[in-house]
Amino acid sequence: MNDINSELNEKEIDSWIRLTRVLTHEIMNSVTPITSLSETLIQRADTENEEIRQGLQTISHTGKGLLTFVDSYRKFTRIPTPQPSLFYVKGFAERMTELARHQEPSSHITIRTHVTPSDLLLYADENLIAQVVINILKNAIQAIGTQPGGEILLNAYSNEQKEVILEITNNGPPIPEEIAHHIFVPFFTTKEGGSGIGLSVSRQIIRLSGGSIELHSGRETKFVLMFR
Repeated sequence: MNDINSELNEKEIDSWIRLTRVLTHEIMNSVTPITSLSETLIQRADTENEEIRQGLQTISHTGKGLLTFVDSYRKFTRIPTPQPSLFYVKGFAERMTELARHQEPSSHITIRTHVTPSDLLLYADENLIAQVVINILKNAIQAIGTQPGGEILLNAYSNEQKEVILEITNNGPPIPEEIAHHIFVPFFTTKEGGSGIGLSVSRQIIRLSGGSIELHSGRETKFVLMFR
């Protein structure tokens, strides 16, 4: 029997992309003229009628906020075509962990890398893969939170099938099964103020790169990126 999980995942992603394109298009088309009109009316409003001016400013501010919010979701449908090239995984991994340390400073968390062999090469779009790895590292740091003795490991190696595997493991609290099941679904988030597109975009990038991404949740949380 053939494994159809990959095909089903691709159809699911394509459906989300089409839905997102339609929704963002319609919302942008509706909100943009409202925001523009409110700004025009603010300029023409009687300065003595402060209540009207404040109301128009509220409409304008809310509209701009909504446009910014919707625009963040448009990124989900605008992944650039990968431009693959060969690059050394060891140097890449060290740069990613260093960047994560600066973006999410946490002195109680140890971030390590282990690459075998040391001259391991990956053929992919380095910039796009960097987005995925940084996103997962930041999520790992946030998941550990203030828990003492936090540890994150970026492990990379090549298996017997010559596939390159990147594993990002953290010892933070385990992800509940009901959350793990939906973690790659666009717009699903458990973070206050989160957009819910980080991991869905990551999955799309890996798919466009000809690879796969999986979550293994147990005593530790591990994201496995496989490149064929």
